[in-house]
Amino acid sequence: MLTKDDIVGFSAMIPTPCLPGQDGWDAENSVDLDETARMVEKLVQDGAGNFAVNGTTGECAALLWEEKLEFNKCIIETNNGRIPVFSGVTALGTKETVRQMKAFKDLGADGVFVGLPLWQTPSIEMMVQFYADLAEAVPDMPIMIYSNPMFFKSTFPVEFWQGVGKRCPTVITNKFVGNMGDMPNVYADLEASMDAAPNVAFLPIDFLAPVAYQHVGDRIKSVWSTSCSMGPEPVIAMVKALQAGDAEAMGKILHDMHELPNPILDIREFPKFNVQVEKTRTNAAGYINAGPVRAPYQYMPDDWREHTVASGKAWAEYCKTFPAAPSRG
Repeated sequence: MLTKDDIVGFSAMIPTPCLPGQDGWDAENSVDLDETARMVEKLVQDGAGNFAVNGTTGECAALLWEEKLEFNKCIIETNNGRIPVFSGVTALGTKETVRQMKAFKDLGADGVFVGLPLWQTPSIEMMVQFYADLAEAVPDMPIMIYSNPMFFKSTFPVEFWQGVGKRCPTVITNKFVGNMGDMPNVYADLEASMDAAPNVAFLPIDFLAPVAYQHVGDRIKSVWSTSCSMGPEPVIAMVKALQAGDAEAMGKILHDMHELPNPILDIREFPKFNVQVEKTRTNAAGYINAGPVRAPYQYMPDDWREHTVASGKAWAEYCKTFPAAPSRG
């Protein structure tokens, strides 16, 4: 069973490619499996550390269960054990999450990527109990927590991580978002959270690796990334600098990333358009053909679309300034 020490490099939080014309409510087999296999092979060859599947960018809320099964099966078979695969199992309640965990375990997934149940505003007690229940239900299935305050009605405070550290032995890593609504203090709780859950690998977003490093130094070993779907070269460079403890190189990459067009016109509005932004900029960059955005999350204001396309194209050009990613062969 995986441990936090197996979480290395960057966690590729990938889109779910959609076939042309299959983005509507009536599409029952929307997943482009050929593009899925190509995407997986490219990212494995280009240096991804693991896959985190069917989060928000992966359109977990827009897929039928049968589509999720086929998508994850394709990923697991194409990957063929080369890097860990965390299948997405975020759902409305514990029983459905457990059902999906068991199904993906049978498919060969190495772990699961799971946020809180999407209904009530959770208490700390409920949050901890949820992950403790998952550990009891599937005790040999590692968990990556999807700890995003934008979507799960919680700030994931230190008290939560204290509970995880004491009661949730199968949690080995998490997508740590922090407080992006208050960027000067985005990772104010990172060190205390890591202290509270010492068996959990905390992953900051790729471009904020230098900020996380300022807080906790080399305790941060890897990052999560959706940007890698536009081309992984800048993310690989950031991880390499992080692992070398090269704060100057990390700062240079952060500065260069900030110089690119920003697709997020207002962080307060981003939760309304995040799927649209991710797939639009991925398609504009051209590294992966993510296809159209599935219903219901399809509306996107023209100004957001314009900036997002510009962002994807600029990222593709930025990738050219780095050495080509060494192939795994």
